[in-house]
Amino acid sequence: MLPTKIQNFTCPQKLSTGKFTIFAAQMVNRKHLFLLLAIASASTLPWLGLTDFNTKGEPREAIVGLTMLEQGNWTLPTNNGGEMAYKPPMFHWMVAAASLLGGEVNEWTARLPSALAGICLTLWTYVFFARRRDSGTALLAALMLLTSFEVWRAAYACRVDMVLTLCVCGAMLALAAWRDGGGWRHYLLGVLMMSAGTLTKGPVAIVLPCGVMGIYMLLRRESLWKTLGWMALAAVCAVVLPLLWYAAAWRQGGDAFLALVREENVDRFLGKMAYHSHENGLWYYFALLPAGLLPWTLPVAWMWWRKRHETPHIKTWLKLSPETLYSVIALIVIFVFYCIPKSKRSVYLLPVYPFACWLCAIALRTWNARARRIVIGSVVTLWVLAFAVVLPNVLNKRSDKDIAEDLRQMNLKSHPLLSYIADSDLGDPMHFFTINFYLHDGVGVWDEQKSGEDCYLLIGEKDARQFMRTHEGIAFMLLYTSKHKSCDTKQRVQLYQLVPVLSCSK
Repeated sequence: MLPTKIQNFTCPQKLSTGKFTIFAAQMVNRKHLFLLLAIASASTLPWLGLTDFNTKGEPREAIVGLTMLEQGNWTLPTNNGGEMAYKPPMFHWMVAAASLLGGEVNEWTARLPSALAGICLTLWTYVFFARRRDSGTALLAALMLLTSFEVWRAAYACRVDMVLTLCVCGAMLALAAWRDGGGWRHYLLGVLMMSAGTLTKGPVAIVLPCGVMGIYMLLRRESLWKTLGWMALAAVCAVVLPLLWYAAAWRQGGDAFLALVREENVDRFLGKMAYHSHENGLWYYFALLPAGLLPWTLPVAWMWWRKRHETPHIKTWLKLSPETLYSVIALIVIFVFYCIPKSKRSVYLLPVYPFACWLCAIALRTWNARARRIVIGSVVTLWVLAFAVVLPNVLNKRSDKDIAEDLRQMNLKSHPLLSYIADSDLGDPMHFFTINFYLHDGVGVWDEQKSGEDCYLLIGEKDARQFMRTHEGIAFMLLYTSKHKSCDTKQRVQLYQLVPVLSCSK
C-alpha cells in the first residue's frame, strides 16, 4: 500500500470531507491572484504587436484566420495558392474572433490568443497548487512558469502551442480536481479542455491527460478496470465535438484532408512522414528542457549542488505530497511521450512546464522572500525589455513586411502574382509566407500547366537563375529586387513579369 497522504489527493484543510470549491476565498490568496494577473497582463499584452512577422511559422498560422474572415469559410479555408491548414481550427477561430474585434488581422490580434492562454495557464497553475499547499510556494511556481524562457516566448508567438498547452494542462488539473472530490463539473471541464485541445492540434490533447491521470489512479491502487472505464469515458466524450469538425472538413477537403490528418498525427508520431520535420535524437530534450526553464535552471542547479549529499531515498519519494507526486508523474509521462517520435521541437514540451516549475518552486522555497522578489522582478524586467525593445529593433529588420509594402505600391493588378521556390517538399511546401500574409493572401503558386499565361513571378535570386534555364520559352522582365534576404527563403526576392515568347512575337 502507498502512504495515506498519497492515497488521499485532498487539501489538508478538507481531509474530513474531500469537497471544496475551486475559487474558495479562504484557500486562495486573492491579492496573489490579482498580482499575478496584473504582472502577466502588463508584461505581455501591450507589446504583442511591436515585432513584425519574421519567421514562416507565425504568418502561416495568421493567414488561416485572415482567410476565414475573407472567404467566410470557418471549416477548412485555403491559402497560399490553395493549401489547406495543417492544424485543426481552434487557434485560427480565436485569431479570427480577436481580429473581428480589432478590425483586422495583424500581429497583435494574431498573437493575442497565445498571450491570453499564457495568462490563464499562469493563474490556473497558481490556484491549483495554492489550494493544496501554501500560497507563497504556489505564487513562486506561477511566476517561475510565466517567466521561464520557453513559456514567455510561446506566449508572444502566433502559434498553436500555447493554446494547446493551456488545454492539455487545464485538462490534467481539472481531472486532478475531480479526483479530489470536486464533482462532475471538474470532470466535464477536463473533457471540454481535451476537446478544445483536439480542435487545436489533434488527439494528443486527449492522450496526455488521460495517460497522466490513469497512471496516477493506478498508483493510488484504483482498480484497473475502474481507471480504464473513467479514462475511456473521458476520451470518448472529448472526441465528440472534434469529430463534428473532422466530418465537415472531410466533406470539404476529401481524401487530401484525410491524408493530411494521418501524416500530421499518426505518421509524425511513428516517424514515417513524407518529409523531414525537426528530426532530432533522444538527447535533444534533455538539453532543451533545462534551457527552456532559464533563468530558473541556474538557481535550482545551485540549490541541488549545495544539497547533493542529501539525495532522498526511494522511500522518501513515495511519501511525496499528492500534488507533488502528480507533478512528477505528469513530467515523466509527457517527457517520455515526446521522446518517442523523431520529430522534436522545444515547444512540444510546454505542458511539462507548470509541473516542472512547481518542483523547482519547492526546491527554492527556502529562499529569502526579499531575494525572491528581487530576482523575479529582474527577470520580468529583462524579458519585457528584450521582447518590447531589443527584439523588435533587431527582428523587424529581417522581416519581409517592407518587401510586401514595396510590392503593394507597384499596383500589380493586371496579371496574377505567383511564386516559385525550388526544392520545396511536397508534404511541407515552402511559400513566401510573410509576404503573402502582408498582401492578404494575394500570392498564388506557379503552375507548370498554366505557364503559357502572362503573370508576375515572385522568386528568390538563386532560384531565378535555375528557373530561367528550364523555361527558355518565356521572356523575363525584372521589375524588382529586395534590399535584403527573405526571412522565409534566405534569398533576395526578385519580381519578374513573365510573358510567353509566342505572346511576344504577336
